[in-house]
Amino acid sequence: MDLSSAQVIGAGLAAIGVGAAATGVGNVFGSFLEGALRNPSAADGQQGRLFIGFAAAELLGLIAFAVAMIILYAPPAVTTADVVAVEAAAVEAPAAVEAPAAAPAE
Repeated sequence: MDLSSAQVIGAGLAAIGVGAAATGVGNVFGSFLEGALRNPSAADGQQGRLFIGFAAAELLGLIAFAVAMIILYAPPAVTTADVVAVEAAAVEAPAAVEAPAAAPAE
């Protein structure tokens, strides 16, 4: 698999969190409205918790978006040329790539 296709797949998987955050925000507001309609006098006391729940769900979505962008646009630590060079060296001199032999027991 090519490195760029792995990056796109990884960014797509990380972006799932953005959709989950949208679901979480909908859950928070839906629960607040349900509770406010059942007991309107207690709605003012729960409004602070509404904003905390909204902020937490939105923060997770922003973190998922940031991770997806980092995966897509951050320069890779290992380039494709490095991988090809290591593979070529392994084909030319397989003995140099193997692990060293263990020391004999005394």
